[in-house]
Amino acid sequence: MSNSARCLSERRISALLAILFLIIGSCCVSVAHAQFAVIDVASVTQLISEVQTLEQQLATARADLAQAQAAYQSTVGGRGMERLLSGTVRNYLPGDWGSLQSVLGTGGGYSALSLDFNGALTRNAILTPQQVASLSPAVGQQLQADRRTVALMEAVAHQALSASSARFASLQQLIDAIGRAGDQKASLDLHARIGAEMGMLQNEQTKLQTLYQSVQAQQWANELQAREQVVVAHGDFATRFQPTP
Repeated sequence: MSNSARCLSERRISALLAILFLIIGSCCVSVAHAQFAVIDVASVTQLISEVQTLEQQLATARADLAQAQAAYQSTVGGRGMERLLSGTVRNYLPGDWGSLQSVLGTGGGYSALSLDFNGALTRNAILTPQQVASLSPAVGQQLQADRRTVALMEAVAHQALSASSARFASLQQLIDAIGRAGDQKASLDLHARIGAEMGMLQNEQTKLQTLYQSVQAQQWANELQAREQVVVAHGDFATRFQPTP
């Protein structure tokens, strides 16, 4: 029931009550001035019945209003679903090639990735620094480039595996929140939060694949440079043993 209808019902109740009091007052005055007072009992009974009916309608309207307000509140406001997985580390991988290259030096803000990279660089090394120093500058630079590329691929894979394993515990928070969705708005917010998390996971997977392809391309470039250095150092094999006139 609308506000105007409720106001109209309240005015009708007030009017009927005023008429009822007026009739009763008239009866009292009539009794004071005459011994024969005439009371229309049927009319009074009808007025009382109408007042009771209007009171019931007003109570029903108030109940409908309370129900409508509760339904509205169930679709608006915050439910805290946006704070789920707030502690999840997402940007654990560099966002561009320049940031990735910075991992080879100072770390560039990716301390975990840089630490893993330096560890892999040390673990994979076979030649000692003295042996590397005894190589020609070109060969030594090529060796260092190959070492860095392999160590970077290993570090990226380790970080991705670690983040994926930790993500199971994070996703469990969304599963646990399903039972705490107490109304329609909470359910809608949780559904939207799950959709957003799925989008971020897909973006993370795409970023990881692109990053791996970039490192793989760098490895291919290193191999190409190594082959070209062999040609520069030894010449073309097809013409190597031809006598020089």
